[in-house]
Amino acid sequence: MQKLIVFILFFTSFYATEALNLAPPVNDDPCNAIPLTVGTTCNFTQYTNDQATATTGVPAPGCANYSGGDVWFTAVVPASGSLIIDTDIGVMTDGGMALYSGPNCNNINNLIACDDDGSANGLMPSISQTGLTPGSTVYIRVWEYGNNNNGTFSICVKAGLSCSSSTANSSCSSADPFCTGVSYDYCNT
Repeated sequence: MQKLIVFILFFTSFYATEALNLAPPVNDDPCNAIPLTVGTTCNFTQYTNDQATATTGVPAPGCANYSGGDVWFTAVVPASGSLIIDTDIGVMTDGGMALYSGPNCNNINNLIACDDDGSANGLMPSISQTGLTPGSTVYIRVWEYGNNNNGTFSICVKAGLSCSSSTANSSCSSADPFCTGVSYDYCNT
C-alpha cells in the first residue's frame, strides 16, 4: 500500500509538472508583450520561447526561416530616435528577430527591420535602427530559426546615437581612438 501511494504521488507530481511546462510563455502574443527597459548600455535578461505559438495577423518577418514559436517585447523609442536591440544564446542558439510598429498591439502593420545573424553572439539576431519616432512604442518579435530548438535566450535594448545632426568624429582631428578596449557606437552619415 505504501509503494502504491508513493507511485501515485510521483506519477501525479510528474504529470502536473509536465502539464505546467506545456503552457505558452506569457508574451506569446503581441498584446502581452514584455516591456523592455531602454538603457544606455546593453544589460541582457533571459527569456524563453519554449511552447510559444505562431502569431497570426502580423506581417511575416521574411528572414531567419520564420516557422512560428515567436515571443514579443516592446520598447519605447528614446529621444535619439535610435534603438540597438541585441540577443544572446541560451538553449536557443540560432534566432531571428523583427521590429514592428503599429497603432496598437492588435494592429501591428509595419515591419521595420528583420535580422538573422547580426549579433556578435553566435547565430543570434541584432537590430540597430535609426529614424524611429521618439516616444513611440515598437514591437520586437523573437523566434528560433526553423522553430526546432526553442528555449531560453537573452535580449537587451539600448538607446542608439542621434545621428541627424552629429558632427562628432567627422574629421581626423576629432576622431576617437578605437584600440582602447572601450566599445564605441558611431553614426554612419
